[in-house]
Amino acid sequence: MIIKLNKKIILIALSLFLTSSLAFSQNDGPGNTGLAFLKLGVGARSVAMGEAFSSVAEDATAFIYNPAMLNFSEKTNIYLSHNVGLFDQKNSFLGAKINLNKINLGIGILRSGVDDIEVRLTPGAPIEKFNSQNLCLGISGSYEVYKNLSFGITGKFLYEKIFTDEASGFALDLGTSYRQNNLTFGFAVANIGSMNELNKVSTKLPTLVRFGGSFKKSFDKFSLVVSADGFKVFDGGKFHIHSGIEGGYKDLIFVRAGYQTNYDNKGFSAGIGFKYMGITLDYALVPYYDTFGTGNTISLGYIF
Repeated sequence: MIIKLNKKIILIALSLFLTSSLAFSQNDGPGNTGLAFLKLGVGARSVAMGEAFSSVAEDATAFIYNPAMLNFSEKTNIYLSHNVGLFDQKNSFLGAKINLNKINLGIGILRSGVDDIEVRLTPGAPIEKFNSQNLCLGISGSYEVYKNLSFGITGKFLYEKIFTDEASGFALDLGTSYRQNNLTFGFAVANIGSMNELNKVSTKLPTLVRFGGSFKKSFDKFSLVVSADGFKVFDGGKFHIHSGIEGGYKDLIFVRAGYQTNYDNKGFSAGIGFKYMGITLDYALVPYYDTFGTGNTISLGYIF
């Protein structure tokens, strides 16, 4: 009985810690949903541009932002991204985009977790260590339903583990996008689904909407991308505006900046990127308010 009670106390404490740490990294209101890592952006380019990417993500990151955007590039892409945030929270993404004539496919694996969490029942040395982890893996498809108008869908398997308890579930993302000359518009609804029980309680998914537009223009040796998104988690989340800008030189060097409204702990972001012979290397920095440090994201990709 005491062992079961101790386990329950540990699980409750860990759940509160992990939920609060992830919620802080993407502060979004009262926290009525779990699996907060599904609200986080991936990829250094998008993070540097304020995650205003529902109409920009033409590479493997479309798996996260808007599956319909897979249709706006004919190139195949492999992408790896890693982020270290607050409380040693680590988020990693591995994705690929594959062009199959009229249908474009995306594959993604997103892992978020905290390693080497110490367990104590009394003050003193820890009795053990464990890793907490969340996992999302799935496949996306995009199809041009009309000239310059695309529709996309993503099916995702979800998994979470806290201490010795674990749960799994499934979710869908739906998106559409439209391009006219230098303008692109995107709309996506993500995380429509459910989880089974974790210690007799089911985690509620953060169903959310992203929508926005972007402008892209090349000027001789220079290029410019300007984007803006609205972002809202349906259950209790605040409404945010994400905006970003990218300037490029000779399709080789890129400088980026972004801003997000209505968050308690962050606003400005910035980054830099390099591209050479199909290889992309990007870095993003997000300073947190109140001396809580910075979030760092690095990404590596290959386009062929």
